[in-house]
Amino acid sequence: MYPKTPLFQKCLLFLESLPNIKATIQGEPYFSSEVLADGELIISTSDKTANYICEIKTGITNEIVEQVVEYFANLGKRLNGKQRPLLVTRNLSSLVIDKLLEKNIEFIDVDGSIYINSSGIYILVRNQVSKDSISKPLEITSAVLQVMYALLSYPKLISKENNENNIAHFSGVSPKTVKSILKKLHDLKYIRRSQGGYEIVSYTGLLERWELGYAERLRAKLLIKTYSSIGKQNLSEIEGLIKTYASEFKYLIGGELGASIITTYLRPISVVLHLHKETIDYHREIAVLLKLKPDPEGNITFVQNIGDYGEYQYRELAKNIINPLLIHAELVRTGDSRLKETAKLIFDKYIEEIEQR
Repeated sequence: MYPKTPLFQKCLLFLESLPNIKATIQGEPYFSSEVLADGELIISTSDKTANYICEIKTGITNEIVEQVVEYFANLGKRLNGKQRPLLVTRNLSSLVIDKLLEKNIEFIDVDGSIYINSSGIYILVRNQVSKDSISKPLEITSAVLQVMYALLSYPKLISKENNENNIAHFSGVSPKTVKSILKKLHDLKYIRRSQGGYEIVSYTGLLERWELGYAERLRAKLLIKTYSSIGKQNLSEIEGLIKTYASEFKYLIGGELGASIITTYLRPISVVLHLHKETIDYHREIAVLLKLKPDPEGNITFVQNIGDYGEYQYRELAKNIINPLLIHAELVRTGDSRLKETAKLIFDKYIEEIEQR
């Protein structure tokens, strides 16, 4: 039976491109008294057969892979002795692949990686692009991270030749430096040539590399000052003022408060305010109006927005909210388990949409 689901279609094409492998999808969805799953996959060689119950999950990043591992471990316990759980996905980064291999979670990434480890069939193929990208050194400077952020925000920026000026405009990096960075990213296989321009090889892989660099280097460069409320006010007590002054002082709201506004899921206890380059000098005035005091351990952080302009705002989300990429990066930066579910919501609802722009 030829599968209806596009990801299953690609899965079969990938499997049958391997020597001496045959594969069929037998049910979409699959259900039994114990399990409801996306499909059943039969993989066979000349003398062995493996029966897999498949779940399709995309957008798997390093911060949520542990949840995926736990899910498939529990799924395996509900299957009969002849069945095995299988993750069907796309765009896995090398970091995620390493974790899945470490935990013995079998998977098929239709973009070029596969791990099958049944009693009769063993297959391990790693996408060479991912391995090369993670193993080769990349000097992650602030300029590189700003260019990566522009590409992640607007993937189509590099789809045509000579777009260095546009990328420079959005990233705040000179066109000459942009051109050099694009060449480096191409050499490391983060991007590739396509129809005269470039395209991102793995959006998720590039996102994870950028978020790591943001936490380690870029955020410190952008940091202006950290504050806390005078009189121990809760964030909820000054949330209205933060929203009111955003338009006047041209800052964009991010961090936990930004996440709360666009998901209505999180109860925020901190906020990151992203100031336009031209209004950085007003941060003290803003702090006075919000009744804040300097505090290195405070929960209200002022940072400079990336680039020279404010075009990163996604105005369809809510008024004066920063790009979801920066909200997501702030949520995953600390590794706080309280924020993981909200980060996943933002990835699923907004970042996957950005990838398609």
